[in-house]
Amino acid sequence: MKCLFALFFTAPIVNCVQYPWTFDNDLFGGPDFWGLLHGDWRMCTSGQMQSPVNIDPAHLLFDPNLTNMVVDNNVVEAVFENTGQLPMVTVKDTPARPTINITGGPGMPYRYKLHQITVHFGRADEGEKGSEHTVDRVRFPAEVQLLAYNSDLYANFSVAMTSPRGLLAIAVIVDIGPQTSVELRRLTVASQSIIYKGMKANVSHLQPALLLPRTSQYVTYEGSLTYPGCHETVTWVIMNNPIYITKEDLQIWNELQKTESKSSEPSFMTPAYRPLRSLNGRLLRTNINVGYRESSSASCPSNIYVEMGYRANPARTKRNDSLPKRTIRASEVFEIDDIRPVNEAYDSF
Repeated sequence: MKCLFALFFTAPIVNCVQYPWTFDNDLFGGPDFWGLLHGDWRMCTSGQMQSPVNIDPAHLLFDPNLTNMVVDNNVVEAVFENTGQLPMVTVKDTPARPTINITGGPGMPYRYKLHQITVHFGRADEGEKGSEHTVDRVRFPAEVQLLAYNSDLYANFSVAMTSPRGLLAIAVIVDIGPQTSVELRRLTVASQSIIYKGMKANVSHLQPALLLPRTSQYVTYEGSLTYPGCHETVTWVIMNNPIYITKEDLQIWNELQKTESKSSEPSFMTPAYRPLRSLNGRLLRTNINVGYRESSSASCPSNIYVEMGYRANPARTKRNDSLPKRTIRASEVFEIDDIRPVNEAYDSF
């Protein structure tokens, strides 16, 4: 079990033959096959608390006990790597520049230390959106995830990711806007130094807190890692505002490749997101207290939240929670009406 984290960066061994995993479901090794590639990855197939999921505004449970999260605002050093599947930032924890502590929110009463940042995206030039989580069945252009481990209970990330209450993940939706958020722009520029698999770049002045939108509102649920071995040890927090990226900068992320060097037939990293998993009855809790819906009993109001800071999806149709397919008919493409990044501090996604 202790070598699982290393397997994320290398190909698993199947019948003495190395076979890499991928986010492309059209290939053997894609998300539908992860549980078959390695014995320690069985949870990817059999788990009942898998991520990502769709955030349904009609089924959010207001929890008055959810407090605001506190994320340290200090500057850190990090290593930016093209793993072949994802662009991954690993945050260093040094005496001179300690990593970020995250407290409050659904992680209480524990303290979590930021360990890695990943960026998920689709094929921008083909109109494929690549956020892992969806909101009312709407998929957004990209998603930034900050993954932290429980430093009160566990010594490091590798131990925590296979242990109860081990991880806390903050998901930030990325939408298209006239200007890229400052810290996301910093990572976008740095990504041009890790075009090929295995390449690394040092990021000496990174301020992860600036990747978060200016809101204290969020939705939370219990889930899993969205890459092998899909350990169900993650408390997810999905922020209720996006950050923004320009179309041009989003295209830069699409230049990342799975190949290890320049090739006449390059293999690009996209798609870089896992399809939706079934919610399987899990609660979607929120600290957003805006409206309630009355239950059948007038004396017993329901805590089901029915209004959010964005319009409900007008094209939504009833379907199963799990959407394993990446391609859908044009008539089923969902868009949010009139979403404009007028004010990043208050505009909700």
